[in-house]
Amino acid sequence: MRYLRKQVLNRRAPYDQRLSVDINNAVVMTTTNNLTLPSGTTAQRPVMPLNGMVRYNTTINELEVYQASTWRSLRFKESTEITQQNLGAGDSNNVYFGPLVPAPPLPENVQSGKSWGGQNLLVIVESVIQLASTNYTVVQNPNIPGEVYTGATSISSGGNIISFNTHVVASAASGNGTRATITFNTLPNVPFAVGSLIIVSGFRPTTYNGTYTVKECTTSTVKYDNVTTDNATVTGDVASSVAIYPSVDIVGAIVTGTNIQLGTTISSYTYDSGANGTNALRTITISSSASGTLATNAPITITDASNTINSGDYFLKFSSPVPYGKTVTVLHGFDK
Repeated sequence: MRYLRKQVLNRRAPYDQRLSVDINNAVVMTTTNNLTLPSGTTAQRPVMPLNGMVRYNTTINELEVYQASTWRSLRFKESTEITQQNLGAGDSNNVYFGPLVPAPPLPENVQSGKSWGGQNLLVIVESVIQLASTNYTVVQNPNIPGEVYTGATSISSGGNIISFNTHVVASAASGNGTRATITFNTLPNVPFAVGSLIIVSGFRPTTYNGTYTVKECTTSTVKYDNVTTDNATVTGDVASSVAIYPSVDIVGAIVTGTNIQLGTTISSYTYDSGANGTNALRTITISSSASGTLATNAPITITDASNTINSGDYFLKFSSPVPYGKTVTVLHGFDK
């Protein structure tokens, strides 16, 4: 009688069958310990890879397999955090919003045979969900056309810092039957000039909402005539009717206006940033001090040249300009 035995790979222990090849050419492992895969950086990948190769990539700290003639990371079952990104508000002119952070996945992290086109993002303008390919596409390194922004000063000033009527998110609101008071986080400068128009939205009761003339303003409150007597149960936004929402970095943009010297440009600027920010412009620092006092509500024009994004960033490109003051929010991570 002839006996068939497994071919073992341990030459010093012929009966060690923890790793063996059976009669069907299947590799069998009976160890209860582990299998250590080859590992190395992305640059150390095999020069001539074959479909089915598996390794641990120490550059990206992920397992990867060579599948359909490309290296692809293996996906895991645990969920990941959804990232909420505020891309600012529309100005009825700009169609580009970005850059997207985090950036879209690398090709090796996209399903085999598929391409990533933004379908795995949830894009919301104000409270309306946008559809990929219908309302927006995702583009890389766009050439963003130059824009001209005209805002107004929120306080009388001189020197080289100009403060603008802006856009804030409220934290509380109350009324005494003749005047409403909106409260927001304290700012370094007054956000609205007395006599300027503000657009109040998103509040409950809805009697707070509408377009009003500012009667009083501090660094943490704004007041306007209103008949409401109830405290707000839901707070919303207060936006100047001339708030500026820069679509790109405006350092170097040309600034013009009364008492502003010819050739003046923006050296730096501040805006309402953060996860719940509105991205409205707050202040600019100009290259040459104003030659005189800038009156409250004085119009200031900012002319920004076209911008080509060369850093590999990805932007949303809407099929039509986002309406003025409507905030664009993106949720990332549904494909993780």
